[in-house]
Amino acid sequence: QGPYYCSVGADVAFGREISEEHLFKCIDAGLLIGGTNAEVMPGQWEYQIGPCTGVEIGDHMFISRYLLHRVCEKYDVIASFAP
Repeated sequence: QGPYYCSVGADVAFGREISEEHLFKCIDAGLLIGGTNAEVMPGQWEYQIGPCTGVEIGDHMFISRYLLHRVCEKYDVIASFAP
C-alpha cells in the first residue's frame, strides 16, 4: 500500500488536522461517523458514515460533506469526492 496508507508521522500523514477537525465537527453535529483514516496517496483521507438506517445515511453523508468543505475553507484546501 505504500508509506501513506494509515500513516502516522509528520513526514507521511499530511492533512491530519483537517481530518480530525472534520471528525469532531461531525460528532458534535450528531452524525453517525464510524471512523477516518489516511489513504494510499499523500493527503488522501477517507471517512466512514454509519451505521445508519435506510435513507438516513444520505442525510448524514450530505451534512458530513458540507462540514468537510467548511473545514477545508479554513485551511485553504479544496476537498474532492472523485473516485
